[in-house]
Amino acid sequence: MNYDTFINILFSRIPHASVTRALVVVNVAVFVLLAAVSMNPMQIPSDLLIRFGGNFAPLVQQGEVWRFFTALFLHGGLLHVGLNMLALHQAGQVVERLFGRAGFLVIYVVAGLLGNAASLWWKPGPVSVGASGAIFGVYGALLAYLLRQRGSVPTEVFREMRSGTLGFIGYSLFAGFSIPGIDNAAHLGGLIGGLLLGAVFAEPIVAPRPVRWLTPQALGGLLIAAGLGFGLWQASPQVARHFEIDSAYQQTIRQFALEEQELLREQAALMEGLRQKRITDEGALDKLERDFIPRWDRAITQLSWRQAPDDYEWQRDELVHYASTRRDALKALAQAIETRQAVWAERSRTLQVQADNILLQMRLRKSVESAPR
Repeated sequence: MNYDTFINILFSRIPHASVTRALVVVNVAVFVLLAAVSMNPMQIPSDLLIRFGGNFAPLVQQGEVWRFFTALFLHGGLLHVGLNMLALHQAGQVVERLFGRAGFLVIYVVAGLLGNAASLWWKPGPVSVGASGAIFGVYGALLAYLLRQRGSVPTEVFREMRSGTLGFIGYSLFAGFSIPGIDNAAHLGGLIGGLLLGAVFAEPIVAPRPVRWLTPQALGGLLIAAGLGFGLWQASPQVARHFEIDSAYQQTIRQFALEEQELLREQAALMEGLRQKRITDEGALDKLERDFIPRWDRAITQLSWRQAPDDYEWQRDELVHYASTRRDALKALAQAIETRQAVWAERSRTLQVQADNILLQMRLRKSVESAPR
């Protein structure tokens, strides 16, 4: 078969690569929406990507499996979406004509889902987004077709396509291993899915249908892809429980910080009122015993019972120590007001200084641990 005949048959199958173009349009439209919301097209924030359906392991493992699909249409920045859509537009037009619209769409989606499952299995931490796993699947399917149906492709076309496909795959994988932040697990998962489906779907260019769906090899390939994806899902490290613990702990810390600020503000107002004789000793004592001290007790209980992530157990313990010292300082102040003995007032001041030092030591430790090494 010569070059002209091959091109004519290819374009007679699918005159317009409408699925490829539709995928490009959808991806670009979603990115424009994200860029408008974030007001920063160069870098979409991770929290926004999670809200819009990014592949975020803790939420996926809590049952939001649909994120495997939605993550295929999200991108982290202008360069990310630009390079992906360029690669999709170039390879998609050929692969859509080789496998037909339905075959191409199945390859794209299944490879993308398999890539996201591989990403979850390999590195279940940061949010993962992008169409690159699906695009690697498209290139994998093209390579599989060239190897399976070499006789259907003219020699010059075969060499050109093979060189371009291998060049894209090789360079992209090398860049993924060399540049931090690139999800090569998704690339490899998508590539494997594309190679598998491309191999079992491939039909001669002159075949009446691009894909014969009910053949044992086509159905077997789909079952293998599904089994591989399920296996990766089952083998993924479980991070959902750690995420729940961390989220609950951080919520408790935020609540404690707000309560602490309010208590310190009210305590300062109480002391100022005492100095200016606007509050009686009896009124101050009642406020301490019925309001301030019980609130510190509640804060201590909430912190003590809250499970902390392993890296933050020291912080929780120190905060309990800090809150207990603040409470004890108020108890000493209440004794000073009630007994009018200077020793209790001095005890209260000493405990307040100790509480300030605990907080200072915590901040110093946190700054040391977060410093670059």
